Amino acid sequence: SEYVVWGSNGPMPVNRPVGCLPGVFRYANPQNRTHVTEKPLQLMRDLVKICVPGGRILDPFCGAGTTVLAAKLEGYEAVGIEVTDAYYKLGSDRVRFALEAHTEAEETAR
Repeated sequence: SEYVVWGSNGPMPVNRPVGCLPGVFRYANPQNRTHVTEKPLQLMRDLVKICVPGGRILDPFCGAGTTVLAAKLEGYEAVGIEVTDAYYKLGSDRVRFALEAHTEAEETAR
C-alpha cells in the first residue's frame, strides 16, 4: 500500500465546491513505468479533484510527472519539482508529449 499526503495554504472552507474523496482507491500499477514509484494516471486524476477547480497543485517529488500531467488534464495549474536530472527530463518530456497528443486529439474531435 502507499499513502498520499496533501495540504492547503490555510484552513479549508466548509462550503468548498468539491466533495470528499473515498478513503481507499484501488488501481493496478502502471505496466510500463518511467519511475520506480510511478502512480497510475487515473488515480492521480481522481486525487487532484480534491482541489478547488482552477487551483494550483504542487508536486515536490515529481518523478515521472504523473501528478503534473493529471492536474493539467483536469484543468488545474501544476508545478513539479524533481532533484534528479534524468527524471526531470523524462517527466518533462512525458508531460509535454502527453499534453500535445491530448490537444491534437481534441482538435481532431472537433
